[in-house]
Order: sequence, then structure tokens, then C-alpha cells
Amino acid sequence: MSQVFSQLLTMSREQVVSTLVEFLKQLSAAANDDQYKEVCKTNVGMIARLPDATAKQVIQMRLEAQSRLPPDLRERDQRVLTKAIQESPYSSRIMSLLK
Repeated sequence: MSQVFSQLLTMSREQVVSTLVEFLKQLSAAANDDQYKEVCKTNVGMIARLPDATAKQVIQMRLEAQSRLPPDLRERDQRVLTKAIQESPYSSRIMSLLK
């Protein structure tokens, strides 16, 4: 997962957002809520370890990808991602980056 994440950081913003949209669609189709949440928690942990400016950029792209999802998938992603952030040991860091 970290190798994929590193590759994303070398792509243009539009490529990253489009890739994330497709990833989230596939994840939604393949995973139950618990599996989806675990993937989100892994990603939250990786984002939390990035420098502030990079982490903010990644979070913005992730939220932009979420906004491009169909309404039913967007709602699920919002719900599960929020849970993953709340349960993460990095929740305070992520919340501070969202401001």
C-alpha cells in the first residue's frame, strides 16, 4: 500500500483524484464496511506521517475524489472515513490538518 501511495505523489493532481475515484469505487464494490474502514485507517496513518503541507494536499485530493463519487458511494465513504479517522490514533493530527 505504501508503494502505491508513493506513486500517487508523483502524479498530477487530476491524475491522483481520478485514480482515487476509481479506487474508491472498486473498494466500495469489493469491501464490507469493516474492510473499507481498515483500508481508510491504513491510509489515515500514512497521511498522518507526511509533512504538513503534503498531508494537507493529499487530504484535499482525497476529499475532492469523494465529492466526485455517485451520491450513494459518497455517503458511504463519508460515513466510513469519518469512523476510521475517529478510531485512528492519528485522529487529532488529521483533524488539525482539515482546518
